[in-house]
Amino acid sequence: TASAGEFIPQAVANLLWALATMGEKADRQLLEAMQRRATASAGEFKSQNVANLLWSLAAMDNIFDKDLTVLVDHLAARILELRDQFSVAHKRQLHQWILACELGLASGAFLPEGVARVKQTIGVDCLEAFSGQATHESQLQREVAAAVRSAGLEVEIEVEYRDARS
Repeated sequence: TASAGEFIPQAVANLLWALATMGEKADRQLLEAMQRRATASAGEFKSQNVANLLWSLAAMDNIFDKDLTVLVDHLAARILELRDQFSVAHKRQLHQWILACELGLASGAFLPEGVARVKQTIGVDCLEAFSGQATHESQLQREVAAAVRSAGLEVEIEVEYRDARS
C-alpha cells in the first residue's frame, strides 16, 4: 500500500480528478494528504496534472479552502512556467477553474493571489479555448426533455451562448 508521500504528481491529480468526475468529494484527511504531497512536488507537475488537479478542486468546491492557498499559489506559479505547454483541453479546464474562482470571489470567498496572475497571463487563451468548444446536450438535458415530451409539451432548442460564462 502506497502512502500519500509516495504519490507522483500524476497520481495525485488522477485520484482527485477521478473523484470529481464521479461527483464525489475527497474527505478532509485525503484532501490534506494530497495537498501536502502536491505542494511538495508542485514543481514536478506536468501541464495535464496541473489542469486536472485545479479543475478537480473547483468541481469538488474546494478552491475556497484557505488551507489550500499555498498549493494553489504553487500550482499557479507552475502554470506560468508551463504556459506554452497546455493543450486546448487543459486550457478549457483552467478556464472552468478560473470561472469557479471568479464566481466564488463574487460571493465573498477568499482566493489565493496566484489565481489573478494566471487569469492575467493566460486567462484570455483559456476563455478562447473554452468558447471554441462545441456544445452537446447532457444526459440530464435529454432526460428532462423526454419527461417534458411525455407530458405532451414541446421542447424548444436551447440557445447557445458563446461568452463562455453561461
